[in-house]
Amino acid sequence: MFELSFYDPSGTPLDTQPHAPRLDTLQGKKIGFVSIDEWQAYRTFPLLRDLLRRDFANIELLPMDAFPRGIGPVATEEAAALVAASEVDAVIIGNAA
Repeated sequence: MFELSFYDPSGTPLDTQPHAPRLDTLQGKKIGFVSIDEWQAYRTFPLLRDLLRRDFANIELLPMDAFPRGIGPVATEEAAALVAASEVDAVIIGNAA
């Protein structure tokens, strides 16, 4: 019997800032959306918004253009500041396959 070894060049990501704790409910919450506008986000985000409205009667959903969209604009300090200033309870970030 022989042994094969593989080298993973990707390394190990360092988790320097953990995600925020999950909300106990979306009922009555203010939710924002941040999209890089890829992977058919124009289809998935409207569907997700419809499902959230259906399941949570008093949810507040910010418009899709409330925050910058696209790979470049999303990854900026200005975008992060806009999200913080909006006082949302949560942000749904996407869109990926």
